Amino acid sequence: MRRKELWQQRQAIDTATPETNGKQYKYLYRRMLDEDVIRKAYKKLRKGKTKRAEIKAIDADLDNEVAAMRRMIENTKPPGVPVEHPELAYRPRKRTPKIITEKGKRRKIYMPEIHEQWLHHIIVLILEPIITATAYPFSCGSFPKRGAHYGKKQVERWIRSGEGIRYFAKLDIRHFYDNISHRVLMRELRVRIKDDWFLYIIQLCLAGFKKGVPLGFYISQWLANYLLEPLDKFITETLGLKRTMRYMDDISIFGAAKKGLHQAVQAIRIFLGRRFRLRLKRNFQVCKFDFTTKKGKRIGRPLDYMGFLFFREKTLIRKSIMLAATRLASQLHRAKEAGRGYFSTHIKAMLSYMGWFDCSDTYGCYEKHIKPFVKIGRLKKIVSKLDRREKKK
Repeated sequence: MRRKELWQQRQAIDTATPETNGKQYKYLYRRMLDEDVIRKAYKKLRKGKTKRAEIKAIDADLDNEVAAMRRMIENTKPPGVPVEHPELAYRPRKRTPKIITEKGKRRKIYMPEIHEQWLHHIIVLILEPIITATAYPFSCGSFPKRGAHYGKKQVERWIRSGEGIRYFAKLDIRHFYDNISHRVLMRELRVRIKDDWFLYIIQLCLAGFKKGVPLGFYISQWLANYLLEPLDKFITETLGLKRTMRYMDDISIFGAAKKGLHQAVQAIRIFLGRRFRLRLKRNFQVCKFDFTTKKGKRIGRPLDYMGFLFFREKTLIRKSIMLAATRLASQLHRAKEAGRGYFSTHIKAMLSYMGWFDCSDTYGCYEKHIKPFVKIGRLKKIVSKLDRREKKK
């Protein structure tokens, strides 16, 4: 890359301040007081939670609960703004995190109280159209209908096109959720949201955490995606790398030149540090993408991303997912041989794993390690029967 182009990139990073000429949103707090919005948020909240005692209690007295939620929002305003009943205002509670270990990583998961979750759903119901309106089309994870399978289809299209995919870069932001600065997040939100009362409630939801957005909060994933929107624009527009896929804080970029990708990684590192006070992990990779020469020699590496292994002519499942699926099939088979019944969670997990096999080139593995031990059609009938029973109740 020429010195002039490098200088232009550096200037773009230095002048990268929040854009103020986009669409601005007002009167969002007023929308939070709409009873239809409150009821719709509760309907979303209760999905999959109907057996919980707190949900049953709310269902038994829904009209009064909706009115109480409206009164709570009405009385939650910034200091100095007079309210009728300040004792009814929302106050975040002290939370004890649940520690889980997942794939060698130790995470703190915070479980908010049910009315706090309800408030989070109200906030997201209003924020969702604002965030999705300008979101990068290939930022996946936490967006409705934009999961791993959505991203996989687009990566396969890029690979089949054969244009500019000689190399790939794989990046990850270091401790992304834990290192988000509240001051930076609120600054980015104020660019488009001109409603201080609405922003105050968001800030109040994050109170009690000195830094970062907590895992387990419904608003966290939406705020994190909103924060990284300028990064998507910087990579695709300023750096001109159109074949970019972001799965939350995991970024993969295809390019035609290795040197260009290395320079892009350094530019992204500077951009994250200066605008968001975030850092990339040091274990980023810039590799030659999987390729077979005319002599039949295989060079390069597949892209391991979103649970898939992308080769030039096929897509496989990540080894850890494949092993988990085959072990669960063996476990179900042993239960059947011993005359025991299946747990509903195991049945649903097995059917979920089948989604990975259906959309990848792993039929041979399914035929050898799953088909002889588990009858998928029978499992589907069991789940259907359980769902009908739940609806009757």
